[in-house]
Amino acid sequence: MNIPFINLPRMHNDVKKILQNKLDVVYSNNNPFEGKVTKETEELISKITGRQYVFLTHSGTASLQLMLMANGIKPGDEVICSNYSCPATVMPILVLGAKPIFVDIDQYGQQNLKNLAEIITDKTKAIIATGLYGDCVDYSQIQKNNILFLNDSAQSFLATYQGKESSSFGKCSILSFSSNKICPVYGTYGAVLTDDKDTAYKLRLMRKNGYEHRDKGIEMYGINSQPNEDRSAYVYASLQKLNEWQIKRQDITEKYDQEFADAGVKIRQSPEYSSTNNHKYTIFVADKIEFRNKMAEQGIECQLHYTNNFNSIDFMTTGKEKQFFYTDYFVKHAISIPNNPWLTKAEVKKIVETIKNTISKEDTNI
Repeated sequence: MNIPFINLPRMHNDVKKILQNKLDVVYSNNNPFEGKVTKETEELISKITGRQYVFLTHSGTASLQLMLMANGIKPGDEVICSNYSCPATVMPILVLGAKPIFVDIDQYGQQNLKNLAEIITDKTKAIIATGLYGDCVDYSQIQKNNILFLNDSAQSFLATYQGKESSSFGKCSILSFSSNKICPVYGTYGAVLTDDKDTAYKLRLMRKNGYEHRDKGIEMYGINSQPNEDRSAYVYASLQKLNEWQIKRQDITEKYDQEFADAGVKIRQSPEYSSTNNHKYTIFVADKIEFRNKMAEQGIECQLHYTNNFNSIDFMTTGKEKQFFYTDYFVKHAISIPNNPWLTKAEVKKIVETIKNTISKEDTNI
């Protein structure tokens, strides 16, 4: 029995009936871009998040770039961001010629913003708050300060902060739809969300190379991230299954918590202020690459979330002398195990038994 981290055939099988119905609508019309299905999908996301304006894009990365562009981030601007995340968190900052100012994470894997006021300078233009592992950043730490708050909620979609859905916070927020996200699709897709009318106008044009239509002319700079109807159909189909998938993720999380409690497995915990969406189930081991390889030999795929200390990379660094304690800890020790909603009970049992048999005394003592 081989168990992949994500089972794409099962994912597709789960949505294919809904998807095919939507694709019949898409392919019976003569409009591959921003048509009826895109609008329906954006309206559904708006209903879930409470955001007034939703704009689908080609990817979460494109969404981050558009969010920065629409808020006027330009070369030389400083943008505070997490030192530890998917590289997509920092790349759009660099692409726009801005300067990332890295902050460490805490023991929960969330940006540590307790000293945010000390980091803000007259060059600081924004902060990107990135919730990892299915939890939120402590948004109250940002709201105490006079700073443009942009929310990278790619992993925290459906998590809640003080009872409110994560992506409802910030002047803008972004979502990511890909095979490894809470709302998965085959490939990648994304969305930018806001409640600000002027920013919404910019986003709508910027995702289409800066213009509404050829007759009207180009109004501003932009990129090619105009949503495709068939990709929007996949997001729509997955959104229909989301509640069902979340129940299954919760069941798997509870099973893991119960089984690992007495086995000495060190589990990443959620902060008290965040109600998790169970995006990832992450444990800590002495050497995560060695542990990953041992699990693979036994037929179970685990993934390394994540492997980079951004500040140690030459073209990203803002000062190699700075210490990032929890970044280094997670880089060395944090590994995610399969927790997708298409796992069978037998597969969950095998994952649990294999981890119990593979975990060492050194792993439990880190």
